[in-house]
Amino acid sequence: MGGGDVFFVLSLIALIIIVLDGKRRIKKRTSAAQPTSWRLQQRQSPSKEASNLPSQSQNPAKVDLPTSPPTETPQCLSASGGSLIGSTLRIDGDVSAHETLVISGAVVGNVTAWEHSVMVNEAGSVSPRIEARTVCVAGSVIGQLVATDQAIVLSNARVSGSIDAKRLKCESGAWLQSTVT
Repeated sequence: MGGGDVFFVLSLIALIIIVLDGKRRIKKRTSAAQPTSWRLQQRQSPSKEASNLPSQSQNPAKVDLPTSPPTETPQCLSASGGSLIGSTLRIDGDVSAHETLVISGAVVGNVTAWEHSVMVNEAGSVSPRIEARTVCVAGSVIGQLVATDQAIVLSNARVSGSIDAKRLKCESGAWLQSTVT
């Protein structure tokens, strides 16, 4: 085996390692972009195919309770795409999104996503205002909640202030101290 052959084999091995690492990074990035409740559901249902998980009927606020009855999945939950404000992040200021937004952290400021959905997870909180096409709350919102299409208040949600929405869905167990228009 000559020097050129050794160099070729080592180059080929390096290329394979780079490709495999790239695939691992893409998979890691994709799972990090998914809502926390969806990832918990995926971990608790390993026997089900991943392609079936986003369309399954499961209330994300009750993922930890295996006996909870299945309910319609809110249309604001998306398994791919969008932005995530993580649980360790606190934003003091306005947030303007041009894609679906999932909030697991705290936002003290206005959140706007006119043509998209905003999901406030159980650990998430927003004040003083959310404006979006669809707003889905499993966490805490203090202030105005404005949904041009639909507002969904899940059973673990705490909403104080006002809700202005074309349609409102409120699950049993949600805590509301709001005016609704």
